[in-house]
Amino acid sequence: MSVAASIFKKCPKCGQLWENRERFILDRGIEIIGYQVHFRELTEGLFLFNHSCGGTLSITAGEFRDLYSGPIFEKRATGTEECPSYCMRKDELSSCLVECECAYVREIIQLLKSRFKK
Repeated sequence: MSVAASIFKKCPKCGQLWENRERFILDRGIEIIGYQVHFRELTEGLFLFNHSCGGTLSITAGEFRDLYSGPIFEKRATGTEECPSYCMRKDELSSCLVECECAYVREIIQLLKSRFKK
């Protein structure tokens, strides 16, 4: 097995390696700072993280999909009256209460925020 195959993520600035997702999530030097939506394929959206060295990392939402076990709605509410447009602002990390196919990604953000605080 190659070294690259056993690495979850590498910081582009300082080169720190996280061999798995759990170590990445539990690292107190990591902070989630944003989300860039990909409407055609939600799992291809990017979670943005800052590392304590000042580097910024991006990881697809699909890498964290299994952390969420709640409902996933089939229809998107983006652009409707009830939509708060959180997904349109990459630095907005709030939970969304609208029944929208994008809502589960917002819940994953909440799970990540709570894990980083532990």
